[in-house]
Amino acid sequence: MALSIGRRNIRRPIAGGIDANDGDFAAVREGLSELDRTDLDTLLDETAARLEAMLAELCGRLRPFPAFMGMATIQAVELEPTLGPKIDRGCVVVTPDGMIAELDVTAIPGVVGVLEVDQVEEFKPLEELSPEEYLVYLVTAVRTLSEEARRRGV
Repeated sequence: MALSIGRRNIRRPIAGGIDANDGDFAAVREGLSELDRTDLDTLLDETAARLEAMLAELCGRLRPFPAFMGMATIQAVELEPTLGPKIDRGCVVVTPDGMIAELDVTAIPGVVGVLEVDQVEEFKPLEELSPEEYLVYLVTAVRTLSEEARRRGV
């Protein structure tokens, strides 16, 4: 069952590390009334929408958008949440359009004599994030870009 958060469809929240498809999760959900579940889902949706709006505004103010690790060819900011995710998601970044994604940089052979090594970068959407994880990445993105905007005075 998917929960709509902002522009994304995400799996139902997990509670205490229990997967939504696990039998124990059903017992946890039964403890909440339907009204409580609806209120929680609504609150998560509203919070995500507000954070997404803040992130979009920040991305629009940061021109040029920061370069990833000093590379002029990649515009992205790495996200390192203080609350670590349960699953290693690789290098998670926010892009100039506000997308939170995994950045995969692959080295490929370059032109001999000019560039011995070249790179291909791919931004992969993060799949199957719980709403809580998505909110953690959103908060981290807003904080990180806010610090950059403050540093630039914009």
